[in-house]
Amino acid sequence: MAENIEVKAMSCEEAKQRAIRVLNIKEEQIINVTEKVKSKSFFGLFSKEGTYEIEYTLEIVEKKEEKAKEEVIEEIKITETAVEIEPIDERHTARDLRKERNERKTKQVKPAKAEEKKEKVNQEIGIISREVEKRIENIEVDQTKVEKILEIAKGLIENMGLNLEVEFSGTIGKNYVINISGEDKGIIIGKKGKTLNSFEYLLNSLIKDVRIDVDVEGFKEKRNDTLIELANKMAIKAIKTKKVIRLNPMPPRERKIIHEIINQYPELDTYSEGKDPKRYIIIKRKR
Repeated sequence: MAENIEVKAMSCEEAKQRAIRVLNIKEEQIINVTEKVKSKSFFGLFSKEGTYEIEYTLEIVEKKEEKAKEEVIEEIKITETAVEIEPIDERHTARDLRKERNERKTKQVKPAKAEEKKEKVNQEIGIISREVEKRIENIEVDQTKVEKILEIAKGLIENMGLNLEVEFSGTIGKNYVINISGEDKGIIIGKKGKTLNSFEYLLNSLIKDVRIDVDVEGFKEKRNDTLIELANKMAIKAIKTKKVIRLNPMPPRERKIIHEIINQYPELDTYSEGKDPKRYIIIKRKR
């Protein structure tokens, strides 16, 4: 007797291995693997897993599954037992008490100064944010360029196998803005917007005669708020620790926001190093 299970993977072999791990079976118990939805990859930047139907022997699997359930139950019992034994609270050890005293002293020395600077910066954030997030205005737009941008952007998305819509939103300064929406928006955004940055970089590499900004249902506006908060946090850290701080690589638009916030702190210098798309920001105290 046999059963079927569907597994998402980038290849037939990967699907088999996933099924083996999930079902806790041996490779010889797999009878057949059928590709139902083909996996897709585009230039190694983006990928979408395919769907594979795995046919496997049932009787042996049931025994394995029963054993797996017992192991999970046993693991849960062990975990519950472990939870009942609370770890020793070391917050009041001598070392931590000294640390707390030192922190209180530090706060007593420069509390008002750091908070005053933070408050001053926060007052100017609205102005800076409005400058960075200029209202989209439809000025003189070259429709030929718009059609070219949309055609190439849609072609990239189609090759990536994503279910997304692309539309031209307008311009910000000299930059042409397109917006992407749809059920696969999480995939095109990626972790902390990294995939979106890669997509935007690739699109600008393919279209040289105009600068293109790509957004996904207002993601960049939320990202701007996160960057402003990060810049303030790193500025205070650089002032307190007197250490040089290196941020993760960012696209030019995001680096500009960080630079503008850090420049509000007179004690700090900020500059970029490396080459796009791996160019990053350095924050350090002035000598």
